[in-house]
Amino acid sequence: MKLLSYLSAFLSALTLIRLKPGWAAVWLWVPKMLSGAWTPFIAIAGSLGALLGLRRKDRWAVWAGLFGAAVAVRHIVKVTAPNDGGDFARSFGADWRSRIPPGLRPRMLTQRYTPIPADPPQVPWQRDVVVGTHVETGDPLLADLWQPPDGVARTGLAVIYLHGSAWAYLGKDMCTRRFFRHLAGQGHVVLDLAYTLAPKAGLRAMVADVKRAIAWMKSNGAEYGVNPERVVLIGGSAGGHLALLAAYTPNHPQLDPADVHGDTLVRAVISYYGLPDLRAAYDYFQTGFDHVMTDETRLEKLVAGGIEALLLRVGVLPPGGKYVSYTDILPNLLGGTPDEVPELYHLGSPINHVGPHCPPTLLLQGDHDLAGMLPDVRRLHRALRRAGVSSVCVEFPDTDHAFDLTSPKWSPTAQAATYDTERFLALMV
Repeated sequence: MKLLSYLSAFLSALTLIRLKPGWAAVWLWVPKMLSGAWTPFIAIAGSLGALLGLRRKDRWAVWAGLFGAAVAVRHIVKVTAPNDGGDFARSFGADWRSRIPPGLRPRMLTQRYTPIPADPPQVPWQRDVVVGTHVETGDPLLADLWQPPDGVARTGLAVIYLHGSAWAYLGKDMCTRRFFRHLAGQGHVVLDLAYTLAPKAGLRAMVADVKRAIAWMKSNGAEYGVNPERVVLIGGSAGGHLALLAAYTPNHPQLDPADVHGDTLVRAVISYYGLPDLRAAYDYFQTGFDHVMTDETRLEKLVAGGIEALLLRVGVLPPGGKYVSYTDILPNLLGGTPDEVPELYHLGSPINHVGPHCPPTLLLQGDHDLAGMLPDVRRLHRALRRAGVSSVCVEFPDTDHAFDLTSPKWSPTAQAATYDTERFLALMV
């Protein structure tokens, strides 16, 4: 009884707290992520705890349970509130909903949140399709290919998805199957790309992998019913950064690899909490985490030793990968600090490539993001608007990083983000 009430109160309270860089953030980031995703269950647990407390005349359990339930419901209401009009109307016109193809509408979510969501259809998919060769290493460039099920008309649109990674971790097929089934169930083709990670690859090599995937889809898409003019990039975190950078630099002399022939233009780009400005991100991490994650701390030594071996064993780190602390993430990617390689920080920042040539952009961002890029995302959005680019920026209140990957079926924020994503994609058909 008391446990339900107090646990509900604690977890729901985490949704109210904007974590600042430091020791508290290191330990509370994952619980905060989970609390936002699990608010429907936290609300139920708090209500049950309050009812049991009332029955047993335990006023502290009653108040704790009521607090937990109320704050959880508040979170659900805030993150799923309708954002009708706003940037969609400004970018695509007041009648933007009427521009969604009629055949797509029955397969789309009817609202931004439902407590008991239906499962998307089962769809055919193929693992480890070779879409190119990573020239720098000689390794094959692999991706998983998801296609619409029989009976669903193909839209001609292809999504190339770039997973989150801090440019050094994880891989494709990472908590995204539900999302891919949903998109494929609407008639889109999805290519989940395993781009090469650091330390095997630096920034240019990673972007080159993305460009290779774009070229492959344009060359081979007809086999899957894809229109080469309807290739869209979607990415989360580091993948969001790479998606923005690749989308804003088509046919770029420093970023398009020599082995890619043809254009690398894309129809649109969607960034889930991707970094727009690498110099600003470097300064943020150095200021916020330098006193926590240094070579002298016990935590750093522990992680770099035993935990690194564990990360390799469970597949979080790729073979040959190394644990990288917050403060070393960008130097590990770019080969130095902004003072040492300023040209790479400039080249690698999507915001420095904004212009009228940029494709329509959807930015999805939590306003409690521990990575601290909210001001830069807003700055990117304003720059795109000034350049005349269709840009939609959706901010989710009280929401941290990786909100789309944590219990995506039940998470109110993940549901709302999918709702916005599918509508944006429908406007690209």
